[in-house]
Parts: sequence; C-alpha cells; structure tokens
Amino acid sequence: MKTSLLLFLLSIVGFHSIVAQEVNIPVTEKELTFDVDDVTITGTLTIPESEKPVPVAILISGSYADNRDAELYGFKPFKEICDYFASKDIATFRYDDRGVGKSTGKHTYQYEIKELVKDIHAAINLLKKEDKINNKQIGLIGHSLGGMMAPMIASKNKDVSFIISMAGPVEELNKINIRYREKNLIQSGWKQEDIEKALKIEKQIVKVTVTGNGYDELMTDIKAQSKLDYERLSVDHKSRYSNWEDYYNKSWYGLMEPFINTPFLRSFYTHKPKEYLKKLKCPALFLFGEWDGQIQTSDSGPIIIETMEIAGNNNYTIRQFPKAGHYFVRDWSTSEIKFAPGFLTVMSNWIHEQIEY
Repeated sequence: MKTSLLLFLLSIVGFHSIVAQEVNIPVTEKELTFDVDDVTITGTLTIPESEKPVPVAILISGSYADNRDAELYGFKPFKEICDYFASKDIATFRYDDRGVGKSTGKHTYQYEIKELVKDIHAAINLLKKEDKINNKQIGLIGHSLGGMMAPMIASKNKDVSFIISMAGPVEELNKINIRYREKNLIQSGWKQEDIEKALKIEKQIVKVTVTGNGYDELMTDIKAQSKLDYERLSVDHKSRYSNWEDYYNKSWYGLMEPFINTPFLRSFYTHKPKEYLKKLKCPALFLFGEWDGQIQTSDSGPIIIETMEIAGNNNYTIRQFPKAGHYFVRDWSTSEIKFAPGFLTVMSNWIHEQIEY
C-alpha cells in the first residue's frame, strides 16, 4: 500500500509525565492524532525516558469497537501492557478504534479489515518520525482480531521488526466459530438433533453476511431458536435472567447480532490468515490461553508451524499460558482483574531478545 494514499497529520494536542510501574522511570505520554483518508485516529504514545531511542509496540485491539485501553468490565489490558512495558524501556502506542472515543469515522463494524489496517500503516509512518523512537524497532502487538491483523500488516510492511499475536486466529473465522459453537453445545449436553439445528443457523449467518441476502429471515430463525434455548434452561439457570430478552442479549446470538451482515464481519469471514502467515519474515511470538474456547493452541499450532516453514521463518515462538482464557486472564470474579502470572514478562523479555538479536 502506497503511503501517499494516507493523508496523515501529526498533532500533539497534549502531553504529561507519569511514572512507570515497578520502577521509578520517568515516562512521557503524548496524545497523537493522524488522518487516514477521511478518518482521524487518536491515541496515546507512552515513551520511557532513555539515553537512546527505544523500541515501540503498536497495540491493535480485537473485534469489538474498543477504546485505546481495550477496556472490558473495568479491565484495561492495553493500559496494563503500556505501563509495564514502560518500566522495561519499551514505548507503546495505543489508539481509539474508528468511531470510538476521540477517533472519528463510522462505527468500526462499517469498515472492512483492509480499511482498518490502513490505520496501523499510518501509525508506523508517524512513529518513524519520533526522535525518541528507534525507527528500526517498531513492532505490533495484536489481540484476537488484532493478532490476525499483525501478520497481515507485517507481511506487507518492511518497517515492522517484530509481532506478537495474542490469541490471534490463524484460520478462517467461519471454521473457528462453528467448531467453537459445536464444542460448547456438546459440553452443555445438547441432543445431536438440536446441535445440528444450531449449527445450521451458524452456517446461515455466514451465508447471509457474505452474500448480503436473507437477513430478515435469518433474524427470525435466530430469535425463534433463542426462545427455544431459553425455555430449555433449568429453573436455576433461567432465574439468572429477568426475561428472554435479557437472556438473548447475553447469549451467543445476542453477542453475534451486531456483527451480522456488516462489512467488518463480511471481510472477516472471507479473510485468509494463512496466506499472510506464509509471507511473514519478521520475528513472531504467538500466545494462547489454555482455557480459550475459541482460539486454541491445538488447532492453531500446526498451522503456524506449517506456514512459518513455507515463509522460511525460523524465528518464531508458540506459547500457551496455563488456566488462561481469551484475554489471558485466569479469574474475572476478583475486584482487581489481572493478566496471568508471567504474561507481561514473557512479552517484554521476548521483545528485548529480538532487538538485541
């Protein structure tokens, strides 16, 4: 992608100093904005004080429309990463997704993945101009969808020196979703005939989203199926919800509804992650959680090994964190949600290994 197509304007609208966690390293935070086509992206650049330019990691969020902290239920994973990395002499840039926070544009789901990756290419070009950043040590850290986008960007942009994929899909989403849904239903004790009906709807979601046809009929089928699911719940389980609408909004179908028939999901379903992995030349760290129901090491590992061999890339690592889920958290029930033990250390140590290699 030609950078001349990206109209970006750096505007430092504010900065302040903070102190990094663990050790008292002075840190500067600068709010940066840049333009990509007709959208303005806004984010935070966190730079630890250093006598020499430092490496930087650009953080790419998952499939939800996220703010720059990738905040979820009060947990701010990207903020946690940035604070920790600052204490390890690694700068970071995190940003509000399109249509979120201070970033302009339509809702994120109204864009295709190929449009969203433009934001990262533009951020790379912007960070190369920062005096305190080592422009030969610019990396990408992506979670979920972001973990899938990182190899896509790195395979096309020689300025990317390393990537970390956190629970990033390495195969087509329609395969992952159907497999995940089937496993869940089997574990829930559903009868085979009911599982087949549910999987038929999953395939219908893919077809409607890819073709753009049959949305109303699909939603009628989804609502009917959801009501049957609700009525099948045990008395104890059903008591957790005020009514069917409450159950629906929290169910698989309710969570999927905002994505169905959007440009975002359409491009996700037709995306071929393996094609970009086959062209990935830079160092790569692939991280997975043992308890992640969707993106599992057992499914992803063989694909990564196969594609890295085709790419001729021997500098890659696959690591699984015990008892950790999709967000690399072990326990969401505590008042202070934290990453699994050692998670941040593994990433920061690996980055330093690459830049000193």
